[in-house]
Amino acid sequence: MLLKIIRFLRGNVDFTASGKFPERFMNITSKNGVNLWNPVPKKNAISASMYLSDYKKIRILARKSRVKTRVTAKHGLPFIINRYKARTGLFAGAVCGIILCIFLSNFIWSVKISGTEEISNTYLESLLEDNGISVGMWKNNSDVDQIERNIQRKCGDIRWMSINITGSLVTVEVKETYKKPKLDTSKNPCNVKAVKDGVITRIQAYNGRPVVTKGSGVVNGQILVSGLDETKQGDMRYLRANAKVYADITEQQTLSIPKKVTYSTITENYVDRKNFRFLWLDFPCNLAFENYDNFVSTVHGENLFINDVVLPVGLKIRTDRELVTTENSVSKNKAEEIAKADCILYEIFTKNKSKVISKQISVKENKDGYRLTTDYIFNENIADQVDFDVTE
Repeated sequence: MLLKIIRFLRGNVDFTASGKFPERFMNITSKNGVNLWNPVPKKNAISASMYLSDYKKIRILARKSRVKTRVTAKHGLPFIINRYKARTGLFAGAVCGIILCIFLSNFIWSVKISGTEEISNTYLESLLEDNGISVGMWKNNSDVDQIERNIQRKCGDIRWMSINITGSLVTVEVKETYKKPKLDTSKNPCNVKAVKDGVITRIQAYNGRPVVTKGSGVVNGQILVSGLDETKQGDMRYLRANAKVYADITEQQTLSIPKKVTYSTITENYVDRKNFRFLWLDFPCNLAFENYDNFVSTVHGENLFINDVVLPVGLKIRTDRELVTTENSVSKNKAEEIAKADCILYEIFTKNKSKVISKQISVKENKDGYRLTTDYIFNENIADQVDFDVTE
């Protein structure tokens, strides 16, 4: 194999030597150190192969042995170069291509993260970028060990990580820290205490001794059901109190609404700006001269995939949509409607486990706008289990 490569680089020719004494020609060439191979005898002739540089030297030897030589085939790189030497652009492009490939191999083309479950890949990518690991970065200046230590100090949820740079691909393997299991306190004695001020309406005690009655007023932190009970023999026993205690509680929500409200709406006018993305560079693919004074942009794109590896080559499209700003005056009735809608959202998403007993909205108008106050009475479970130490 190595011999074939050498012959290809040096160039070689197949030739025939015809005359009365072709074997004399072989003896003379051998005596003068000219290397021949694949000799094939013929009638008053012989065919063989030799290096191009040696063939140029055998004219005198052929004349001495009274034979005539004729090239029958040419092989190797010198002949290929000679064939295309007029096309200098082809060789220049090939050289530039090789230089470009060598240059681009020093950049990071793709970052692949594996092993994350609780940690967001987007968050981890931002940490890597802050430490010099991202698509388009110069990889030779990356101190991988130091980057691993920096990220582990920054993100305490990472137990172990490994950053491997293979060619232009960066693979990041992560092991997350084990979550501490919650201690099982189901057997520890506890009291049921109030988490809010209110008036008791109903008590459902499953275990423990109730110390309040229906209609009693309680404050935050007060014991509702005790985990300390007395047996018939007069001994004290510790229980894990469990109960649902419902009470009427009061809450107040406030909302400020200005008299002049400015808002923006999206129109049907838009323009797409397409860019060809290569590494960190963006090259415009279309000319979009239309611009809007107020607009909102959305960016999406697709990258080239090869064997599940994302390459930094793709198309990025930024869509600019025109915004129109409108100013409206808010009346007192409109402010009340807004407050009612806000109350509905609060009751659905925040107080979905509570029952609304009463609700009263009051509006106060001032110079700049309206201040809306909603006074609630909710009925909800205010019980919470609180462990205690038997030595208390």
